Amino acid sequence: MKKYFYYILLLLPLAMVATACDDDDDNKVPDVSVNATISGGVFYEDEIYVVQGEELKIDALSLVNRTKKDGAMGAVTYYWDNYLIGTNITQPFSLTVNTADQPVGRHLLQAQMPIYVVDYPICWGYIQYYVNIVETADELPGDGNVTSKVVDGIIKTKE
Repeated sequence: MKKYFYYILLLLPLAMVATACDDDDDNKVPDVSVNATISGGVFYEDEIYVVQGEELKIDALSLVNRTKKDGAMGAVTYYWDNYLIGTNITQPFSLTVNTADQPVGRHLLQAQMPIYVVDYPICWGYIQYYVNIVETADELPGDGNVTSKVVDGIIKTKE
């Protein structure tokens, strides 16, 4: 009899987990976005151009929350050409990329972060930019002025 009692005790946490997930039928994505303020480069046709040796900075990432519920972003993980380059756990979630050691050409800068909003499932925010590293300032497109720009990211639900 004791043997069956212990089996029932072992199964009890599984029953609790199954019932805790029962209200997840409402998998709505919260109405949020992620803004990135980036400086040190020239924005041209949705891409960033940087002179080799200059620093490209993500000055801040911020959550734009239109749900009227409390929300926050978690740690931001950064990737350069699909390789992990760092994680920042504190606001404003900034990052500096030194382009001195990067080859001239097109690169991919990505950031992903969990987004927590009350009464919604955990979501993931993604931001990505193509970064073109050029040899000289003469190769910068447009008027060549280094700019700071705020841009929106993409929000997806956790799978």
